[in-house]
Amino acid sequence: MTVRLKITLLMTAAGFVASLVFSCIILWEMVEQPFRLIDADLKVAGPRIGQAVMAGMGDEGGPGFADGDHYWLEVRDPATGEVLYRSGLARTYRIEPPRAGRGRTVSAVAEGQDAAGRDKEREKVDFRVYTTAFSLEGHHYQASAGRPVEHLEDELGDTVSGIAGGLAFSVLLLAAISYFLAGLMLRPIRELNAQARDISEKHLDRRMPTTGERDEFNTLAETLNNVFDRLQHAFLRQKRLLADASHELKTPLTMMRLALDAIRSGAGDGGPDPQAESHERMTEQVLRMDRLVKSLLDLSSLEIEAAAAREPLDLAALLNALIEDYRFLGEARGIGLRADLPGRLDMEGDADKLTRAFSNLLDNAVKYNVEGGSVTVTGARSGPNLTITLANTGPGVPDKDIPRIFEQFYRVEKSRSQQHGGSGLGLAIVKRIVELHGGTTTFENHPDGLTSVTVTLPEHGGPDTARPD
Repeated sequence: MTVRLKITLLMTAAGFVASLVFSCIILWEMVEQPFRLIDADLKVAGPRIGQAVMAGMGDEGGPGFADGDHYWLEVRDPATGEVLYRSGLARTYRIEPPRAGRGRTVSAVAEGQDAAGRDKEREKVDFRVYTTAFSLEGHHYQASAGRPVEHLEDELGDTVSGIAGGLAFSVLLLAAISYFLAGLMLRPIRELNAQARDISEKHLDRRMPTTGERDEFNTLAETLNNVFDRLQHAFLRQKRLLADASHELKTPLTMMRLALDAIRSGAGDGGPDPQAESHERMTEQVLRMDRLVKSLLDLSSLEIEAAAAREPLDLAALLNALIEDYRFLGEARGIGLRADLPGRLDMEGDADKLTRAFSNLLDNAVKYNVEGGSVTVTGARSGPNLTITLANTGPGVPDKDIPRIFEQFYRVEKSRSQQHGGSGLGLAIVKRIVELHGGTTTFENHPDGLTSVTVTLPEHGGPDTARPD
């Protein structure tokens, strides 16, 4: 779930709770207020109509305005509880009135029979009844007045439905507004994220724009800028360390090699030297150290990089040129090199790095091969990818060693690798160069005695590739 959606849900939930509480308060007031008004009306109408009835302003059954459906009215003697008067509604609907000074809502059922003496269909009606005491000519009476409230309850039901519908609509509207406001609130975060993605190891000098405001976004930008400052300093120190290490290591190795060559040459001029064999071994070790240092520095520089240059190139032409270079090395051992490549394999990548990778693969395919063996390079296009396979008739690799064959300094046969001057970094360099291009490398033993390395490269570069500055 995105942060924007979380903020939207939180704001909507908070607004819904506030709206629900407010709606409940309003609904309670709307439900109670009509009954208060009716009670106030009945509190006045009961004694007024009761006084008129008891003063003899009408015959049995009371005045006309009390006989209709407008009021339910009973007048009692509070001392004996005797009913002194009932209106027309009171004779039809029998209700137990509340105590004096109180109002309540009661349900009553119509009483009576039709012309044939059968009970009429009973009709249930809700009344609001209020009981009030009054005096007339020294006599005390108790008047209970009521009014039907069915229509009022229907109106209250419609009001509740309207409030619920309005609440649902307000929640939807609040969710839409919250989503929009959350987008506005998070816009600085999106901008910071986009600017942070543009900062790579090649552009560590770039920084987040900051303002003078002391808000959370500006503080975050300043914190990220401090992090990038430290990263840039660390990268510069690492690059200087690599350059200094390269210079400091290559210079003494060169001097040692020259000194050993001079000693060996001097011994050859003056006759046989008993230490010539030792000098030869020392020279080989110095050369091996020199190759190891160069490979290690190359791998270190590749590990620092996060992208490879992306330039148009013909991979088929690059491979054909390398095969011709290594053809002479193979012929010295009777090893034949054969290419099975299409006319062109166009792609985007770093020609220098790919030359280094396939040169290492061809070098291994020739060195770790049998006398009179063969090396076959095949290439094909598979959708958006290019697949290059280098197969040779070498001794193969144990299955348990295949998962580690591309690790740094890992060698299957230490003695044989030393014999050929191997450092265990060649395939690690190949794998890193292919990864920089967004590709993959796999090693496989075949039942027919062949071993192969397959390199898969995207035609237009992988997600990590970038154009050179």
